[in-house]
Formats: sequence, structure tokens, C-alpha cells
Amino acid sequence: MKRKILIVDDELKLLKALKKALELEGYEVYDFSDPFEAFNFLKKRPVDLVVSDIRMAGMTGIELLGLINDLKINTPCILMTAFSSVETAVTAVKLGARDYLLKPFELADFKTAVKQALAERLDTNGLSDARNSLIGESEEIRHVKEVIAKISDTDSTVLISGESGTGKELVARAIHESSQRKDKPFVPVNCSAIPDSLFESEMFGHKKGSFTGAIFDKTGIFKEADGGTLFLDEIADLTLPNQAKLLRVLQDGSFKPVGSNISLKADVRIIAASNKIIKEEVKEGKFREDLLYRINIVEIFIPPLRNRKADIRVLAKHFIDRFSKKHSRNFSLTCEDFFATLESYDWPGNIRQLENCIERAIIMKRSGELTAADLNLPDSTVEVNDLNIFSDMPLQETMSKIEENIIVQALEKSGWNYSKAANILGVTRQNLHYKLKKYGISKED
Repeated sequence: MKRKILIVDDELKLLKALKKALELEGYEVYDFSDPFEAFNFLKKRPVDLVVSDIRMAGMTGIELLGLINDLKINTPCILMTAFSSVETAVTAVKLGARDYLLKPFELADFKTAVKQALAERLDTNGLSDARNSLIGESEEIRHVKEVIAKISDTDSTVLISGESGTGKELVARAIHESSQRKDKPFVPVNCSAIPDSLFESEMFGHKKGSFTGAIFDKTGIFKEADGGTLFLDEIADLTLPNQAKLLRVLQDGSFKPVGSNISLKADVRIIAASNKIIKEEVKEGKFREDLLYRINIVEIFIPPLRNRKADIRVLAKHFIDRFSKKHSRNFSLTCEDFFATLESYDWPGNIRQLENCIERAIIMKRSGELTAADLNLPDSTVEVNDLNIFSDMPLQETMSKIEENIIVQALEKSGWNYSKAANILGVTRQNLHYKLKKYGISKED
């Protein structure tokens, strides 16, 4: 399969030139001059790399990168700019930009940056040795690797659960690359990013003219993944009607594109993931029990990083080595207090937060010795105020009051910045907004 690259730049001549150059290299390229259109496309169609200018009308590349991060699709990004500043570079790296190109640049340098970003994605996703790409020495990670080995020669559905940033997609890719389907597509889908009204069209495809805006036939995600693995991330965010549509396909393997009377089939292995406890969602009537049974043949739980401290040092060393090479930095030694500080921190954003923290430290330090002072870690603690809980208060009501109290404190601590509050709480922005609506929490209260 061709690697898919999305390019965003409101400088049309450069946009077309870069697209042509990448197509000549054998890539499938989607180009947009409007960042809003690019983001809407990205919500529905996974790509392997995003390349974006920073200064654009209506939305900056930094803002676009932040929105991409909110989708939790783990897509690497390269940012381009003719207006460089240290602050912009640091912000880009904090948000996970894989490279930062200054205009004007040589076309050869651009191609090299693209190749390196795609190669790093391959390495990060463990395509060379799937289970060895799961870095860690804890008993929990060893158990995950053992489970992957046991199911490698099967087509069983798998449910991966764990907090945001723990590496659920990495585990899903490792399962795919250990299986007999490894030479077929691995198609990741962020279920929370698909609008309800477009679910059938995105998943099953549609025929030209079947609805307003359907100006051509479209192949659905199920057909794109035929023979391979379909990774349904954040599956618990699907609405009940869409869960029912998905269940029907999983039961018999057939589906009809929107506007078609012809049934199609796709041989697809399903791996699902969620940062929610789906059994609790079932109890609350938000997730179908029969769908849970269908996707939960094998379950893999990835504990948060704070509960597997044995992995922090080895992960940190891996990131130090990777980002030192990437940014041409030279670090001869790393102080023991550096690792001690890492191991004493709770990491509400898990591995993703650890990775970003170390890359930022390496960029700012440049060379020498990394110390605890270079980490600039945010405060992850939230204290729970005393609650007036009576002995006859039902347990569920008690837990809800505690949760509501913690969420309010996280919002106040972050200055009502939803991204920061979600990071403190170790949840996605979508999950945080769901909780705000559930408890009726607003800044005006």
C-alpha cells in the first residue's frame, strides 16, 4: 500500500510543488490550502503523515497540530515556516511535531524529512519486531507480550483498555504485525471523530448520489481493511444506533454501502480499544452488552505509567537516545536525580506525556547533562476537599460526588483550560466534556 501524506499550505504554488514531488516518490498525497478542510478530512480518513505550514489564514499550523492531538490518532506531523522563533519551535515540539522545516528549504531536505518521519513511525509502530517495540521491563509489559505471542496465530477479536497515552495503538499494531495478516493493511479509526450521520458512509462506503454531497463512489473503511486488521479506537464513544450497525457487520461479515442494494464482504480482524471501562458503560446503558461480548474474546489491560514505575527509566533512556539523534544533541551523562524525579512523578498523560517532556528537555538543554531542573514538570496532584457524605448515601452517588469534586478542582488548577485539566485527570478532552455535561459543570457556576 502507498503511504498517505496530507499537506496543508495556503501558498498554492508551493503546495502543488510539494504534492508533485511526493507523488513522484510514490506517495499518495492529499493537498489542502484551507486548514479547516484538511482537519475535517483527517477526522474521517487516516493518513501516515501530516505536513503543514504554520502561518495560514484562519488557523495556524500549531493550532491544527493541537486539534490533531485531540483526535488521539498518533499521526506524525512536520511543520514548515518562514518565521522561526524559539517559542514556536518549543510549542511545536510540546505538541508532538516530528520535524520543523524553515522556508525556503531544498526539495531534497524536504524529502529526507518526510522519509525520516515515516521511518520513525514504522519504528515506533514496531513493524520490524512487533513485540520488542513494546518498551518496558515491568511484569505488566511482559504479560502483554506473552498474550500477543499466544494470539499471534489466531484471528480472535481483541479489546485493549487503558488510560489515554498508555500505548493502546502500539499494542494493536504489535498484534497485527505478529499475526498472519501482517502483510495486509492495518487501518486505525478514531470512533469518537466520526460524526454520527456519516458513520455508515465512512465505515461501509457509499454510492454516488446516495445523499447530498456524495459526488463519487466511496470505498468504506471495512473494505480498505479487507484481509488485514481494523483498529477501532475509542469504540465506547460510538452511539447506541451505530453500535448496532457495527454489531451486524461483525456477526456476518457483510454490509451494504449507502445507496446500494448489493452486499459486500470483508475479511477483517477487529481490535478495539477504549480508555473507558466498557463493563461500566454497559451497566449504565451506554454500550451494548452483545457488542462487548463480540469484541471481548481476548482482553488486554495496559496499566497507567504511575502503576508500572519499573518501565519509566528504560522508556526515558529510549526517548533520550531517539531525540538526541533526531535533534543532533549530545548528552554525555544524565543525573540520577533526573531519573528519580521521573519515577516519583504520577504521569497523568502516561507515556505520551513522558515522551513530550523528554523531547522538550533535550531541545532546551542542547548538550551536557540532563538534570531534574530540565524537566519543568507540571503539578499533577489534585486534592479532594472534604465532602459531606452521610452514612446512608448510596455508593454510586458518593462516587459521583467525589468525581465531580475532583473534576472541578482540576479545572480550577488549570485555569479552566480543558486540555490541561484533561491532562491532569488522565482522560481525553472528549471524556472530560462528557463528564462536564453529565454533572452540569460550567465556568459560570
